[in-house]
Amino acid sequence: MWKKIPKFILRNKVSILVVLGLITLFMGYEGSKIQLSYEVARVLPLDDQVHKDYQEFKKVFGEDGNVLVLGFKDENIFNLKTYNDWYELSKKIKNIEGIKEVLSTGRFYDITIDSSHTKFVFTPMPSGRAQTQAEVDTIKKLLYDRPFYKGLILNDSSATLMAVTFDKNNVNSEKRISIVKQIKEVATDFALKNKIDMHYSGMPYIRTEFMNKVAGEMKLFLFLAFLVTTIILFFFFRSHLVVLYSTIVVIIGVICSLGTLELLGYKITLLSGLIPPLIMVIGLPNCIFILNKYHSELKLHGNKARALSRSIEKMGLSLMLANITTAIGFGVFYFTNSDLLKEFGVVAAI
Repeated sequence: MWKKIPKFILRNKVSILVVLGLITLFMGYEGSKIQLSYEVARVLPLDDQVHKDYQEFKKVFGEDGNVLVLGFKDENIFNLKTYNDWYELSKKIKNIEGIKEVLSTGRFYDITIDSSHTKFVFTPMPSGRAQTQAEVDTIKKLLYDRPFYKGLILNDSSATLMAVTFDKNNVNSEKRISIVKQIKEVATDFALKNKIDMHYSGMPYIRTEFMNKVAGEMKLFLFLAFLVTTIILFFFFRSHLVVLYSTIVVIIGVICSLGTLELLGYKITLLSGLIPPLIMVIGLPNCIFILNKYHSELKLHGNKARALSRSIEKMGLSLMLANITTAIGFGVFYFTNSDLLKEFGVVAAI
């Protein structure tokens, strides 16, 4: 078998290169359509008791995964100018497309109990933009007279926050990033104008920052893997051509890994984002083994075709077995109950 394979490759090298080029172009096209995953990664299996308890909790109480929170601490929170600017900020955020509701000291509701229908009734309070300091003081008293808001949107240490509810259709999509960006822009303007330190939290904000880091780190890992790979290759072989062609081989693997993710309908997650640099690093030893054997054979007799043939014949089996074992190591993740690990295992194994 290992005598026939090199003969087939050497006789059909042009056809093989054309086919490989077309596959790479196709995979590159598919890989260019790949998207980041904007949903919360489910690590626990569906039949795990903790996951079941969490789903039951959400059915009863709902979930707060679509609420972004921003706030600040300042003694002048109920100063006429600061209060009005804070209200205007809530108004601007409410007008952003994809925002469902905003709750703050400038936009709040009175909460009463309807005993006959066993439900809460929410009535808009006289908040909004104030004309005088006396109006702000009245709003302040209304807030402090309702214990529900204490520790929720204000506290006794001169801190206040604004709760921004996202539309559920946007919180798990790419639009979330642009919405968070718009909120930060208008909030930064408010902070600079009033010389305060603004703080952000809530799942939409945390997940947006997290996904930005995943995207940035994926590019960083790819660059570092490429840099280390080329340096090591040049250190071993001291040849620009060896570095160039080995890099091409490894990059084809990276392109195909991204194309495979897209073809299988997967998105880039924290784990799958590691696959391209991982493939690049795994591909490096294969290039070194083949090239090292080729140079050894070429030095013995000076015949390039024979050197290529013997390199494949003698190193092919060991490299194939080494890569099959690595693929099996990744493939076993498919048998876990975690979708995150399954996706990583399948693509890395292929």
